[in-house]
Amino acid sequence: MRVGFLGPKASYSHEAAQKIFPSFEKKAFDSISLAISAVEKNEVDYSVIPIENSTGGSITVTLDELVEKNVFISSEFLLPINHVFLSNSKKNKIDKIYSHAQGFAQCRNWIENKYPKAELIEVQSTSKAAQLSFEEENSAAIASEFAAKEFSLTILEKNISDSKSNETRFVVISNKENSPQGKNKTSIVFGVKDKPGALFDAIESFKRFGVNMTKIESRPSRKKNWEYLFFVDLDGNTTQKNILSALKELQEHCKDFKNLGSYSRVKT
Repeated sequence: MRVGFLGPKASYSHEAAQKIFPSFEKKAFDSISLAISAVEKNEVDYSVIPIENSTGGSITVTLDELVEKNVFISSEFLLPINHVFLSNSKKNKIDKIYSHAQGFAQCRNWIENKYPKAELIEVQSTSKAAQLSFEEENSAAIASEFAAKEFSLTILEKNISDSKSNETRFVVISNKENSPQGKNKTSIVFGVKDKPGALFDAIESFKRFGVNMTKIESRPSRKKNWEYLFFVDLDGNTTQKNILSALKELQEHCKDFKNLGSYSRVKT
């Protein structure tokens, strides 16, 4: 088994992949797009990709790639995100902090309180931030304990996230759709026709057939300006008659529709 993840090594995606697939060969990719393309091309069997953070919201590039690529969600995993402050420099000498955009967003209050004058430099991952901090004097990183061990950095402060219940939802991507039997969650994406009440008409079927919609979010379709797609998570799977009936009726109001898969949460 080969498992891809959003690199570089020691990223939160690497940590999630290690927890889900502890004994499988792993390969880092430089972007979410490349990690998902590798699944589509059968270069890896699965890729572990972040899709949503409990405080920062959805990872929009993941949503876009799920639409464009011929892949499916096979499972999901929640990873607690416990950001730490890493550096081999003295605290009072640090004038530059590296992190991912989500890292900065999730530690905004801590940064403003502790390092209001520091230069904040956004990089593609928290593990890259740790690497740069290791290489540069008087710099620090907001990253994970996993990264601290990988890059031999000192943890200057733990649990610096503004929310102490911060989690990231990762999805395992496959190029084959799961058998839905026994799965407890289904994700879909659809676009509606351009007319008044179109979205209401489409999702009304969930109420009529007793389907619990746990999330809905819109994204630009990227095909036409000001045209949107809607991502929806549902309780249950497509072997259930009420979900099948609701989705059949919903599609009568749609111009685009894709079932992203029925799946369950991995527990480690």
